[in-house]
Amino acid sequence: MRRRGNFLVVLLLMSLALPVLAQEEEGTIARIVFFRAQPGMQQQLEEGLKKHMAWHKAQNDPWAWAVWSYLSGEETGMYGGGTFGRKWEDFDNSPVDRAADRADVAENVIPYTAPGTQVRFYEFLPKVSKPLGTPAAMSEILVFRVRFGKSAEFASLIKKFHEAIEKTNWPEHYAWYVLVNGGPGPEYVLVLPRENWASLKRLEKPFPAMLAEAVGQEEAEALLKRWDKVIKSESSTLTRNRPELSYMPGQ
Repeated sequence: MRRRGNFLVVLLLMSLALPVLAQEEEGTIARIVFFRAQPGMQQQLEEGLKKHMAWHKAQNDPWAWAVWSYLSGEETGMYGGGTFGRKWEDFDNSPVDRAADRADVAENVIPYTAPGTQVRFYEFLPKVSKPLGTPAAMSEILVFRVRFGKSAEFASLIKKFHEAIEKTNWPEHYAWYVLVNGGPGPEYVLVLPRENWASLKRLEKPFPAMLAEAVGQEEAEALLKRWDKVIKSESSTLTRNRPELSYMPGQ
């Protein structure tokens, strides 16, 4: 949200204080790796990723591993990859041989990866999300850093926004995540599916108008003022889904 006028309008992945809404549910944890290719080695890195995903397929790995690339912002040229819908205990019981997995990464991926790889864990917030249900070609990602001590209020606000969207049947789809380990917080990520560049156009009914329709103009303005006060900073980027670099069980 670029402050009040842009919440889900231009319409995405961590722990100092966890918000009220971020109570873990089964299958809500995502492990994400952020990495770049060494200069001039993008093609080699992508070929290495394909080989590593082929390794997962050969192991009949039941976990899906998605990879995407960044198209804008400071992350331009970076890759993200990870597994979603996990429980914490899943990471104690990997379905594939960990040593062999690491060895394959060391052979096919690490030689072409620049220093600075980061691993972060996020929690999906299903009670305030309206996911598309199928992978989109692109995603618009908004990262919100919340003022210290304001996580509960932020959680309350996105709950009210979600309720307003459901009440008015606003057509936007979205998924909220909260960073739970691996970086400074409190941090929330909003992921908005985009089929193409044209889908970045503003909706006919902007978010503030939708909110006013749901709760009234006075209440909408009050909620948006509260939003302005709890947000410390915001950033945005675009990503492209890379199915050719990913692994989906059964495919």
